[in-house]
Amino acid sequence: MRKSGIPALRAIQCIHLNMRTVFLSLVILSVTFSSGWLLSQTGPDNIRVDVGAIEPKVSFTVTDEKGMTVTDLFQYDFEVLDNGEPRRIEHFTRVKTPYSVVVLLDCSDSTRPRSNLLVSTTARFGDHLRPEDKYVFAAFGTEVKTFLDWNDEKKPFSIPDAPICHGTNFYEALDWAEKKLRGMPGRHGVVAFTDGQDSDVARREVSVNGLKVRRVVPPEDDREFQKILKTARASGAQFYFVAVDTDLNPGPEYGGPLDDLKQIRARMELLASSTGGRIVFPDMPGDTVDLFRDIRQDLGTAYSLDFAPTKSKDGAPRKIEIRVRGEDHYQVHQSRDSYIAN
Repeated sequence: MRKSGIPALRAIQCIHLNMRTVFLSLVILSVTFSSGWLLSQTGPDNIRVDVGAIEPKVSFTVTDEKGMTVTDLFQYDFEVLDNGEPRRIEHFTRVKTPYSVVVLLDCSDSTRPRSNLLVSTTARFGDHLRPEDKYVFAAFGTEVKTFLDWNDEKKPFSIPDAPICHGTNFYEALDWAEKKLRGMPGRHGVVAFTDGQDSDVARREVSVNGLKVRRVVPPEDDREFQKILKTARASGAQFYFVAVDTDLNPGPEYGGPLDDLKQIRARMELLASSTGGRIVFPDMPGDTVDLFRDIRQDLGTAYSLDFAPTKSKDGAPRKIEIRVRGEDHYQVHQSRDSYIAN
């Protein structure tokens, strides 16, 4: 895929971290948004077609049984049914579609040892945003602070000694992101740069070598996590994580026993896999390149086709159904599901 030449977020100007101060200064380069939405257009489900002049055009995306976007299919992989009757596909193409994404940067105490990595990878993600994409940039700790909202023009911002960075409400930040996406056009995504630790994560007392210690419970026993998992699954948004200080990529001052870090990692992996998203465990900024490319492809690519319509002119709506041949576990998400022949 051709790399976009328009950066939407650029480098961090400076970072000053100590035990009491978090200072992030980011300069956001210009982003121009387009109104030429494809899949996001609202309007009646029925389109009127002059059968002697044009064919019905349908844009659509495909997901697999895990909710992952499928973008490597061809015309011969699809069939079109018009009121249950097969129709010939006249034209087929892959199209770029704009999307809406919420970018969350974890500024909490537990991420301070890896702040350079988190901030630099967040800036790199901006290089993969296109002018037509919409996004929100926010930092979170005990609460969420928005620094760049939908359609905001470029502006520098900073978090000087921010009190929100002295704790982490991770689940609340994800819930906030899901609500922020409601009503926005195109496909939806949440990209979180974080260690995944919530200050109030559920724990229970266990015995380790005769000592009583409190350990993070598995995801299925964490009620608050199960709530956000249910919300994420129902939202239709895809959740992506750039995860640091897990048991797979612990930093120099990673927070907690490895058993706890495994349970925290399992929560992020569940959120990603349940929503069709992805997760990466970087040790350096370059480790995120494939993830960012996949996000743009997942959220920003769709199919479009025209087909030969029926000759009927009875004025009744005719149902359009697109199927993937031989793949019953694939789901097709259409921009239109019917038309009326004139």
